[in-house]
Amino acid sequence: MSEVEGREDAETEETQEDARPKVKMPQARDIGRSGITPHGLAATKGRPAPRSGTRKAAKRRKVIYSAVAVVVVAAAVTGGVLYANRPKPSVKFKGAFGKAPAVSVPKAKPAPKQQVKELIHGTGPKVASTDFVVAHLVGYQWGAKGGKELLNTYKKGTPATGTASQLTGLPALDKAIAGRTEGTRLELTLPYASVGDQVAQALQLPKTDDFVLSVDVINTFGKSASVKGTQQTLDKSLPQVTPGAPGQAPTVKIPSGSAPSKLQVKTLIQGAGPAVAKGKTLIGQYDGVLWRTGKEFDSSYKHGAPAGFPIGVGQVIPGWDKTLVGQKVGSRVLLVVPPKEGYGSKGSPQAGIKGTDTLVFVVDILGAV
Repeated sequence: MSEVEGREDAETEETQEDARPKVKMPQARDIGRSGITPHGLAATKGRPAPRSGTRKAAKRRKVIYSAVAVVVVAAAVTGGVLYANRPKPSVKFKGAFGKAPAVSVPKAKPAPKQQVKELIHGTGPKVASTDFVVAHLVGYQWGAKGGKELLNTYKKGTPATGTASQLTGLPALDKAIAGRTEGTRLELTLPYASVGDQVAQALQLPKTDDFVLSVDVINTFGKSASVKGTQQTLDKSLPQVTPGAPGQAPTVKIPSGSAPSKLQVKTLIQGAGPAVAKGKTLIGQYDGVLWRTGKEFDSSYKHGAPAGFPIGVGQVIPGWDKTLVGQKVGSRVLLVVPPKEGYGSKGSPQAGIKGTDTLVFVVDILGAV
């Protein structure tokens, strides 16, 4: 394009511009604050910054953004807490204490750690680790597909008995019982490692599964347990018994003269409890002395806790089986046991008992289960 043509075009544009109506552009001071549209929320690169009149709105936006951020973070945290604290699968034991519970095992793997829960709190005496304990157990295998019953002493009618620290052979269970109170029901979930190969094999528990059980602490007998009542006097031809202080053995005085040749049983205190049945576990305190020397050869008091013996089934000396079956719980009895009803002609060398020794026992019958 030539220089002349360019000048003509410029003059034409100026003429057109002069022909347009003149409009006065408003100044910022002439515009009310309400007429300004806040454009910072959608600002893009190259858009001018908001005027001074929008500072309050910008501050409001900042507050809104902060609030939104807090809500988002709180939601995330809350969601995480709910996820972390969601209920873990658990076995349900339902029913009254002292009766076999109804058991429901979920179809889900249990938590990997050993757990102990107190389902029912007992109001009886506290259990010491050396106390003799009677407890009923109900145990289940627990795997991903649910579980099945492996142990139920209620069905057998024979509770577990023994000192609290050695009741079952499961260290975790025995440890959990000590310090509890009589009348308590516990729930234990034990990984296979806590059960151990020997017990697991006896229970037929697979290595992939856990063992869960309820424990009802039925009775506990401490070292000072004894029967109550006024003691009867005996014929002078028999050993004389003086009761000891709580937790201490009685004093037994052997009379002069020869020991009786036949088995003797005399009631010192008559109990009011049920009769001891054959096959039950008799729980009692006992003290044994030799007629020959008057010296003690064995005593539950010396061991620090009552003892339990299956009675009437050949697990103790014949003199005990023949005299203690039928006795009432709560009784104190004196037994004079000739050699043939005791350890026989071989005696018991480790206890200092000869084959010709007559044995004298004082037995407090505390219970029979």
